[in-house]
Amino acid sequence: MRSILVLCSTILLIASSSNFQSTFAATPQAHHSANNGVYTSFNDGTGGGSQTTAPSQMLEQARQIGGNNDLNGALDLANRAYQQANHDPAFVVSYIQVLTMLANIEGESDKRILNHAIEAANVLHKSKICNGQTDAELSYHFMTALGELATSVIALNERIGAQLYQAQGKIAQNLRHNPGYPTESLEILGQPLINLAKANAIKNDTAGAFAAMASAFEIGYTDFDAVANDRLFAELDQNRFRTLVKRHQTAYRLKVRQWSRQQLAGFESFQIDYNFANINGGQITSDQSVGKVTVVDLWATWCPPCREGIPHFIELKKNFQNRNVEVIGISMDDTDNPSAAVDTVKSFAIDSGINYTLGMGTEAIKKQIPGKVLLPTTLFIDRTGTVRYVAQGYHDYDQLAAITERLASEVQSNPAIETASR
Repeated sequence: MRSILVLCSTILLIASSSNFQSTFAATPQAHHSANNGVYTSFNDGTGGGSQTTAPSQMLEQARQIGGNNDLNGALDLANRAYQQANHDPAFVVSYIQVLTMLANIEGESDKRILNHAIEAANVLHKSKICNGQTDAELSYHFMTALGELATSVIALNERIGAQLYQAQGKIAQNLRHNPGYPTESLEILGQPLINLAKANAIKNDTAGAFAAMASAFEIGYTDFDAVANDRLFAELDQNRFRTLVKRHQTAYRLKVRQWSRQQLAGFESFQIDYNFANINGGQITSDQSVGKVTVVDLWATWCPPCREGIPHFIELKKNFQNRNVEVIGISMDDTDNPSAAVDTVKSFAIDSGINYTLGMGTEAIKKQIPGKVLLPTTLFIDRTGTVRYVAQGYHDYDQLAAITERLASEVQSNPAIETASR
């Protein structure tokens, strides 16, 4: 097995370039706005681009073979597909993502497979097709693939992982000013810019680390706690570092409080009646929630933004459990036959450490919610059983907590409601 170190000179070609680009992912990619919960995507998830059918089918077969623990067979098939695709950019990004997935199937990253992914990334870089300055869609997906690859590599070789993060961040910088990139999804570029800050910190480029971090916060990156606790920033000037994070976090929370007040004031409330099967037996009904502030999250195990938001609901449950607030997750994994997905949801709940009540949803709930219902969708219900706000798409913890706090405080200051709930 070759050491990942053998590609050090190759990846330096990536690190030395100021431009980078990317392509379509093998699976649909979603963008989210931390400020308004918007999710958009460049395409319908069919892959698009110029991918030829045969190599794409071979790559999918390789993914399936790898899932059956035949990594050698999967890698061989993926590499044959790569040769047949003749460096088609859209295919190359899918290839990088599939290899990154295969490399982590057995838990410990497989260096040999990651080396092939790094080599493909370097070839795509040198083509200068996907640097974020021209084709926004291809660039976005390559940026995503690089981030996934870098995260797998950095624990094995911090230097090479940092170079991949740096390449990813430079794409984000270019996309930020690319007119073809959707402005409502600028916040998605926050994580790549944070990764660029990590790369600069590893390289002892303090000024570059702080500049990239500030840029990420400015366009809407809001996972301040993750940044504050990231070991890769431990060598930075901690006073300056903590001050920067705290300043942006304080400003953001002020905006969120104002946002929550505006959202509640402008929302047309409605009544809702639900009855779901609890995954642990029994039913979850709207009648049970009268007298409580109830947060109902419609989600699915196959939905990336839903999974991303689950830690926020876990935290919401912990922080509001003494405020007469109930958090409920309703799985929409199989709305035609909910019982068929119970085991999947139970397993996911255990793995994710979910601490709140879970039920199995049907299409009936969607019919009671005005407009098109996307996943995730979160209902905020006051103590009278009235839906006071609907959050469509991913929302960060501060947003969820701000709406919940307003409803919880409203309950506490309303004696009539308090009396009715006893």
